Amino acid sequence: MVMTETADIRKIHIVFDGQETPPLKIHQLFDSQKYDQLIAVTGKITADFINKYLSNFISINVALSSQSTSELSADEMVTKVALTNALLSSANKEAAKLFSALTSDNQTNVLNNLFRVSIAPTQVIHSKFYLLSSSTTHDSRVILGSVDLDEASFDAHRNQFEEVLVFDNDVRLYQNLADHFKKDFKPVLKPFFTTNLVKAAQKQVEEGKKDQDSGKGPVILDNETTDKIAETDMVDLLKHDLQHDIDHNLVPEMITKSMRDITINRSQAKEKIAKQVKQHDTIYTLQKEAVSPRAAKPKLKTREKITKQVQDALISGMSPQQRDAEKKYTTFLYDRPMERNIANNNSGLYVPNDTGTHPIPFGKIATISEIRDGLKSIDAVMKGYQQFVVDYDADYGKRFFEAILYSFTAPFLWEIRSKASLNPEDGNDVPNFLILGATAGSGKSTLLRIINQLTWNTDRSLIDFGTIYPSQTPQKKAKTVEAMEHYMKLGSSYPVLLDEIEPYFFQQDQYSRHLIVDIMNELVNHPHPIAPLIGTTNYDSGFTMLRETARRTYYLQIDKVIDESQKGAANQYIFNVRKTLNNTLFKDFVMRMANLLEDDETPWRDFNSDTGRLDFLAMTRQLFKNYYEMANLPLPDYFSETICDDFKESSRNRWAKLYLTQQDDFQYRQGDDSLLFDISKLNTFNGFTADSIEKYRNALPIELCVDGINGKRGKFVEIKAPEFFRWIGEHNPYEKENPVTSTDEQSTSPVEEEKPKKKGFWARLFG
Repeated sequence: MVMTETADIRKIHIVFDGQETPPLKIHQLFDSQKYDQLIAVTGKITADFINKYLSNFISINVALSSQSTSELSADEMVTKVALTNALLSSANKEAAKLFSALTSDNQTNVLNNLFRVSIAPTQVIHSKFYLLSSSTTHDSRVILGSVDLDEASFDAHRNQFEEVLVFDNDVRLYQNLADHFKKDFKPVLKPFFTTNLVKAAQKQVEEGKKDQDSGKGPVILDNETTDKIAETDMVDLLKHDLQHDIDHNLVPEMITKSMRDITINRSQAKEKIAKQVKQHDTIYTLQKEAVSPRAAKPKLKTREKITKQVQDALISGMSPQQRDAEKKYTTFLYDRPMERNIANNNSGLYVPNDTGTHPIPFGKIATISEIRDGLKSIDAVMKGYQQFVVDYDADYGKRFFEAILYSFTAPFLWEIRSKASLNPEDGNDVPNFLILGATAGSGKSTLLRIINQLTWNTDRSLIDFGTIYPSQTPQKKAKTVEAMEHYMKLGSSYPVLLDEIEPYFFQQDQYSRHLIVDIMNELVNHPHPIAPLIGTTNYDSGFTMLRETARRTYYLQIDKVIDESQKGAANQYIFNVRKTLNNTLFKDFVMRMANLLEDDETPWRDFNSDTGRLDFLAMTRQLFKNYYEMANLPLPDYFSETICDDFKESSRNRWAKLYLTQQDDFQYRQGDDSLLFDISKLNTFNGFTADSIEKYRNALPIELCVDGINGKRGKFVEIKAPEFFRWIGEHNPYEKENPVTSTDEQSTSPVEEEKPKKKGFWARLFG
């Protein structure tokens, strides 16, 4: 019974002018006796299909579309789909293989430009339609649907549904699609059978004509010929075809930058592919084992056995350590802007209810008294640092307050990033990572717990970086970073709070680039909730980050320690303060921030006039200013009017100290007005740490280097002298005096005094 019902299911659904029809043969749909011209946009075309069903058409013009793609940015659609597919097609000799499989008559039609197949190397085509017409009767047919130009699409026994909608003599529809093909498709199409292939085929045809015994036969291209065609076609694609589309504004000129950056997220893509392969293997095995192997006639096992196999399969890819690592993150706050309803006091944020059975809205407007209490609690925290930290000042206190502001804003950062960005790359100005670089005993871990209490009303959501995996775990570093990524991608917007991140994470490219750079690129290109990360790390006067990591990170330096002689009093003080902390103010804040996000007039692009950097916390500052005004409290001195730039400051300070203590090692190059520094001198023999070379190299801004990034590489670092001295805030001893014009000034000018000429770098080096 079941088999009969299955057999009755129509896999090929054909509708003629709105009426269902019995199954039709391919030659009836693509009727070459009634029609002699075909225009097609299709996903696939095979030589067998052309030879069997299209040979009698006088003219064929086919554009090959692309496979369905995942969510990609506009530039990625060009570089990662269209251009990549075109290059792969050339490298795999797909055109040559298709051409070789055609009959000799159809090959001749290709060489005579009667049969044309095209691709779009810089455009992704996802359309499918077929236009048939007669040059004599002017009859026309439009075919829309999911089928390709291959026999498999029309195989009724294939377990795949296909739709075929046919419209005969619908002149307006035919003309509309024909004009669409001519106007929109043709400018971006390039021949699939390239000039190089056609020339090689024509050459063989001409050679065959000279041979009286050969007769007319098919063109068969040897491997050496097709290798050369593939090589030349790939060069033409990358240079000629791409340049043509750039010059004719078919793709933006900056597509070359996207091509250069195409491998940035490659590590993530490789991991995703590897994970998919592993998942497929697991599912294949599950299918196989769901069938009883001993039965004479294969049959499915019992439900109980299959249940056990499914349970085993779902955990087979994870070790007990991995499962334990995943469970360390337990704080969930979901941001759903589409559910936001300010009138009904819904911020769009949701948390699981106490039993975890369903989500409930998060956020509640506070009273003035509650707002005042919240501000006083924060002030009590800040007074603790003020009282017990050695050499504390208001400017230093701003770092602690900035961390609190960031943590309040964290759930909405992905939305703010979208609203503040004119161009996708602008999203890097709204970092998803806050790093507190601190010395031991500075209170950084306490600050992390305070942040947890102020936002989540608990201090137990912290994750200790070093204990995510046990110390003896193989590949512990890589697995730890994988766990961090997993915590961030669980769909929650609440920040991942990580204590004591080890320095290797920031210094080694395979870790920081993998997580920070790749995740920021993912957020920039595809805005969606990925939990921010707030972490602490030991500063110990040697902390450094790769430049691309620093570009995407908000770094706050907490490098002053709590007075050792007052440690007991400090501990008691902060213990008492923490007992008063709650997240009432945070619940109010999310309601007000949600309101700003719903207001199209909210100015998210606030740039600092001095630094030129986007203040992504500008609206948060405004809300807190409103809080102090509502509570009738003065704005505290630790309130910062813009974001801090501690990584740039620590980098500047590092090089300033190096110059002041090692001036003789900075050799002036008069011709380029630059300084040459032998960075290899920063070794352990000269009293530096083993990784000092990379620390100083990372800390030097590219814009200060002669010839950009090349000025940072190699043994000798070459630095623009005027810019360098302005950066470190020191006098430039090589600055030229202003020319004088008056005679008196000239007579007394020190410029006139003869001075010994400075020796050039090579003269000083070799005497």
